[in-house]
Amino acid sequence: MFAVGKKIGSGIEQVVYEHFQRLLKTETPEQLIERFRSLFIEGASYGDSRVWATIETLAFENTAEQNFPLIINRCCHILINHWQLQPSGNSSIDQLIGMLANPDPIPGKYSKIVRRLRQLLQLYLKGNDYPTLNRLNTAINGQILDRDAIESEPLGKLITRYPYLYEHYLVSAERIPENIQTIERIQKKLQERQETELSHYFTYQVRKSRIKAQVGREAANNLPRVANPTLLPSKDLGVAFLQFAGKDKGGKSYQDLSHSFAARLQTKPTIKGFKRDLYKYLTVGIDSSYGIRGFNDRLGKTIDSILVDRDSQQIDECSLVKICTHLLNYLVLESSTKAQHFVFIDLINNLGAAATISLLLKIVLISTKTKPQLENRLSILFQHYESSRCKEVAWLVKSLEHWNVAESIHFGKLDASSLILLQSIGE
Repeated sequence: MFAVGKKIGSGIEQVVYEHFQRLLKTETPEQLIERFRSLFIEGASYGDSRVWATIETLAFENTAEQNFPLIINRCCHILINHWQLQPSGNSSIDQLIGMLANPDPIPGKYSKIVRRLRQLLQLYLKGNDYPTLNRLNTAINGQILDRDAIESEPLGKLITRYPYLYEHYLVSAERIPENIQTIERIQKKLQERQETELSHYFTYQVRKSRIKAQVGREAANNLPRVANPTLLPSKDLGVAFLQFAGKDKGGKSYQDLSHSFAARLQTKPTIKGFKRDLYKYLTVGIDSSYGIRGFNDRLGKTIDSILVDRDSQQIDECSLVKICTHLLNYLVLESSTKAQHFVFIDLINNLGAAATISLLLKIVLISTKTKPQLENRLSILFQHYESSRCKEVAWLVKSLEHWNVAESIHFGKLDASSLILLQSIGE
């Protein structure tokens, strides 16, 4: 569950919120959009005098430039949260959001209230909440594009593929309850669909591989085809599946390794001893030539520098989270204000997306509390490049697709154990 922000609308603006909440029970989306237009854009005479008087008061308060855009945003989310449950509600959401950006001109001279409403609307459009609303609309109404369609499209259009970004990319700064409810709903639906599609695809590939071995290629090719649901080539998806769900030469999976490593915490090692073991845990499996060229040394120095003043103390959960968070900062990016991600790009260029995501997965598996932090960093990168064409940020698309697969296997409901006998996936 996402955290909900503090209550918005404890003052007279609550009159407006309750007004729309009541009308949702009796009026069509078309009627509500016209009411919204009349109340917030046209400044026309409004049927409910109490609500109109409240809008006039709020529009001319000293704090209106800070608060009124928040009121517009909350009203949008009240409507969206309800419409998103309706069979034809998505088109109404698209219409509402489009109307805000392109209000109809009003003939004649603007009255004082209309000028003020248009001024406040512009503040809303130029703030952070309207772009977030637009992203939500893309997540609700956008198409799930396939590999052949994405190259020239902006990265932002792919948000429908990455539900793990939703909490960080689509939630308004005020964490409006209706906004949270909408996002939780669409996120759950998308995650379930993706896991089902991945399961069907992997099952198809297992059957195809077995029939090919037992009967022949022609019989295998006659199976009803199941499309690859990711943007990864089938061969790369197979590699990713075996990387995240398979076992190493010692017969251990990532889950086995992380559980074994986490078990050491029960012995209460010192932070210095834990960091030494952590370095070994993370560097196993890293391409030796890339490690020798300097990465392993840089990683070791980074680990050594974390909580150095507490090296003699015993490791605890708080220390574990801090160490893993610091590593994610180093390997992906530090924050939205320090968006350098040279190490991340260097890892992908040298190790590939599968091995890079595997490294991050190993960290998250020993400290699951850092999973939202990793996904927050990926969402920052997504937002940073959202206007870039997909072919220009192919490295990021590959990384996001690989984390989709890794998350489905390790944190979702995809049963990888029944598929792990598969030795290769691909056409």
